[in-house]
Amino acid sequence: MPINGKDLARMIDSTDIGTLATKQEIDEMIAQAKEYHFFAINGPACYFPYLVEQLKGTDTNPGFGCTRWSGADPSHCKAYAAKWAVSLGAQEIDMVMNQSYLVSGMYKEAEEDIRIVKDAIGDKALKVIIECPLHDEKLIVRAAEIIVASGADCIKTCSGTEGPCTLRHVELISKTVKDKVWIKAAGGIRDIQTVDRMLDMGVARFGIGYRHAKEICDAANNR
Repeated sequence: MPINGKDLARMIDSTDIGTLATKQEIDEMIAQAKEYHFFAINGPACYFPYLVEQLKGTDTNPGFGCTRWSGADPSHCKAYAAKWAVSLGAQEIDMVMNQSYLVSGMYKEAEEDIRIVKDAIGDKALKVIIECPLHDEKLIVRAAEIIVASGADCIKTCSGTEGPCTLRHVELISKTVKDKVWIKAAGGIRDIQTVDRMLDMGVARFGIGYRHAKEICDAANNR
């Protein structure tokens, strides 16, 4: 049976992480999350304490990303930011893998960078973003292998800032990880048909812009 909107909402991280995201948009996202019961919401990192405050007593988690888009922040800075968020109540941390290390063939350094953040947050879940639109298929597979080896909990396809996630991206990752970590598809997901196909491919969570998250859940309920 196709997934309904209520169940789907518990697999969605509703997001508004753009450079020009406004406080008004963050408040709209919070209100929507309370109505739809999304699993988590993610905004610009500066709003994380505000998300924690506003989501108290709800079943929606405040999300936090400990890196900027390139993933090139020094490892100790990522680890510090991740520990800070956990101290405020974060249950999961997102990070972009170091893109320069990846394209430079510095695979050991890329793996160690992830491991440092994972060690900093202990049993909290670490989701590592490949940024699939930037890379060819061979490098996407290599990135997935690095993430598995690092001890991270989840592979996330994209942040949404560098292009959309595709079905092919999910297929490559799914075949590579073989249930060793869970998969989050994010970036450019706009309709329930895409969600259905990604669910069939083993996706466990979705990152969807808050304007579209509501529409997709409504579509799931209305079919």
